[in-house]
Amino acid sequence: MNPSAPAVLIHDPTLRDGHHAARHQLDRSQLHDYATAADRAGVPVIEVGHGNGLGASSLQIGRAKLSDTEMLTTVRDALTHARMGVFMGPGWGTSSDLRGAFEHGAQVFRIATHCTEADVTERHLGFVAEHGGEAQGVLMMSHMAGPGQLAEQCALMVRFGAKAVGIFDSAGHFLPEDVHARITAITEAIGDVPVIFHGHNNLGMAVANSVAAVRAGARIIDACARGFGAGAGNTQLEVLVAVLERLGYSTGIDLNKVLAAADVAEQRLMNAPPFIDSVAVMSGRAGVFSGFKNRVLDVAAREGVSPGDLFDELGHRQVIAGQEDLIPEAAHHLKEKAMTDHPAVGLTPDIEDLLVRELRVKPDALVADAALEDAGLDSLSLVELSVMLSEHLGVKVGEDEIHAARTIGGLAMLVETKRQAR
Repeated sequence: MNPSAPAVLIHDPTLRDGHHAARHQLDRSQLHDYATAADRAGVPVIEVGHGNGLGASSLQIGRAKLSDTEMLTTVRDALTHARMGVFMGPGWGTSSDLRGAFEHGAQVFRIATHCTEADVTERHLGFVAEHGGEAQGVLMMSHMAGPGQLAEQCALMVRFGAKAVGIFDSAGHFLPEDVHARITAITEAIGDVPVIFHGHNNLGMAVANSVAAVRAGARIIDACARGFGAGAGNTQLEVLVAVLERLGYSTGIDLNKVLAAADVAEQRLMNAPPFIDSVAVMSGRAGVFSGFKNRVLDVAAREGVSPGDLFDELGHRQVIAGQEDLIPEAAHHLKEKAMTDHPAVGLTPDIEDLLVRELRVKPDALVADAALEDAGLDSLSLVELSVMLSEHLGVKVGEDEIHAARTIGGLAMLVETKRQAR
């Protein structure tokens, strides 16, 4: 290790952020086994909870298998050296939830908010500080604000009582130079208060971004075993520890033991480690919350628009978690725009041939804005068309998807989207 290099504290949210990937269904034995292994490895802070934090278990975003109390007591009992951390977003949790976390042994309290709304953290940061906990303030979706604005927001949270502040790259959108600029601005604004960085791996940059954060002055870095988290996952804990070790930064974590803890995580917590799929890349490039994945795919298929275009539209609108209701609206806008920009959009000759020759649709009915029913396609015809598209053209399109396309133009876009996705 380089004796002149500052120490880096690793904050491990595997048992909180990883809950997103497990649909919030981790049980007591899973929590206990990983917490024990991470504690043995010397991980200094182990965070636990519902994926969205204290008080967030609900039908709307997912009911957890265990209550907050059950999760906290299970992990607390497993720890002999590490401190236990919790996460809370105002609007989900309350001061009562924070009080309960204190009673069950939590020591580090993350209060999170959107990157431009630090003012809403004042009451809860103050509550934690008054009760003797370590209050930390973090800004979500931080790519939506520039370095100067993030620095101002972090300074505000320090005034509210935060003992550490920082940013979450919630969409996995940043490149190292983006991180460096923001962490530099924050460190200059808040002096000796430790700065936090939390990376996501949509573009494969989570470890590189974490290193950039350390080099710019961040001293608390979040990382999860095997990158366990939503979508493409988070910064991978065991890789980060090895990289920082090579760079001469001390973390106090035993590499061999944290590798063993990562094995426990893979074997006990997840069906498979997270990976970067096409949707992760699209959401990362667009700067959209990874948790929108399934909803975006469903809506894009129903409306017959490209998932990539829909992610871009959501990114343009700066849609954030909790605004899922805007996804159908954005998709409908894209569909209407396509119809306006390309009024002559129509079916390819092979599909037109199926409709005319096999389903006896009149050629003059095949206009973009014609409803499927008006073109003579009843429910039985839609079933037949679904089968024909699969058998003759190798395009798998469900009857419900065709019905949801509503118009001939919508059908054309739907089939084209399916073809491109093959």
